[in-house]
Order: sequence, then structure tokens, then C-alpha cells
Amino acid sequence: MKTRFIVTLCLAGLGFLPSVWAQKNVRLQGNVSGLGSAMIYLKKTDNSNSRPVVVDSVRAVDGRFSFSRSIPEIDFYNVVAAGLPGQVQFIWDGDLTLEGTRDLFRESEIKGSPLTDSWLKFQNEVDRPYRDVLMDLYNERQRSSSDTAIASRVAREEKRLKQEQIQKVAQQIRENPDSQLSLYLLNWYWPQLPKAEARAMYDKLNSSLKNHSLAKRLQNQLHK
Repeated sequence: MKTRFIVTLCLAGLGFLPSVWAQKNVRLQGNVSGLGSAMIYLKKTDNSNSRPVVVDSVRAVDGRFSFSRSIPEIDFYNVVAAGLPGQVQFIWDGDLTLEGTRDLFRESEIKGSPLTDSWLKFQNEVDRPYRDVLMDLYNERQRSSSDTAIASRVAREEKRLKQEQIQKVAQQIRENPDSQLSLYLLNWYWPQLPKAEARAMYDKLNSSLKNHSLAKRLQNQLHK
């Protein structure tokens, strides 16, 4: 198995944008071929306790549905269709459309969201490639548990890749302190960083980001 792994990341090309901090009226229009009249649920994670909650629901008509809301802050939301596996996750930062098919519902495309586009680009270029290789290494280590030489080599490679990934994440956060995506990245990855370093990154985020409900929870965790 090939254990060397190289990810080329063009930070300037990720297109992270600053967020907007005001009560915002937004709409999501969905069109899912073959969905019929399934119930559609709009969900959001409560940033105070990390619990998912259903915030709205509607029955599709010939695969079409829509949600209109006034949101206090830009944040992640999920759309779930009754009877179908998976969910469609997005950052609700404006009027958006969701397009897909029933058989591939979880792969439906969100259009009109610059922040969602940036998040997906990060996932495709940094998160998923490392995750896939690390999973392969983990499986190799499990298969070779009786061979200490192989297990030791694989463990070293796993450690190297994890350090390489977190360095890229930290670089992204430092170079984009005005981006709401940097707030999300810090929230997801800070347990892998020295706490003092994570605190310093948080302190350098744009002050407007610190009004977000997620930022307040993160601040409490970082200063425990």
C-alpha cells in the first residue's frame, strides 16, 4: 500500500468569505426528482448543547418544497427526507436552491451559498483526502497487528499525516480570521491543537465572529 500522501492546497483559491451578522430573511427551494410527496424536515444543531433539533417541516409536492425563515445568524442546517438515508447539509447564508434525485438524495447540490461552496472545497481538498488515507492506514495496522515492525511503521505514518493535516487547518484559520469557516474549523479541530495555540487563534478571529452562538460555546471550552 502506498503510504506517502501529498495534498496540494491553494489557500487563496478556497474563496472563504466573511459572514453577515444581522437578522436575515432567507429561503430554500428544493426540487428532488422522484421524491413525490415525502415529508421534508429542516434541522439545525443547537450550538449550546450540540443537539440536533427539527426547526420546520413540510410535505413535498411532486418533489418540490420550500422553507422560508428569519434567522438570527448564518449557520449550518440539514434537510432530511422521510424514508431516505442521509441528509443534505449546508450553511444558510442567503436564498438557496437544493437540486437532486431521490436515489441520490444525500448527494443533492446546494446552489447560491458561497460559504457552503467554501466548506465543501475545504472538505474535498483537505478533510476527505486525509481521512481516506488515514482510514486505509488504520485498516492496514489492524491487519498487521501481529507484525510489530509494520504496525510501528504505519503508526508513525498516521501520526505524521495527522500533524500535517492539522498544520494545514491551523494555517487556514490564521490566514482567514474574517471567515466564518475559520470559526467552524477551530471548533472542529481545536482538541487536536495545544490549548494555548487554539486560544490564540480564537483571540485573532474577527470580533464580529465572536458574537456567534458557536463562538461563545467555543470560548467557554477554550478557557476551562
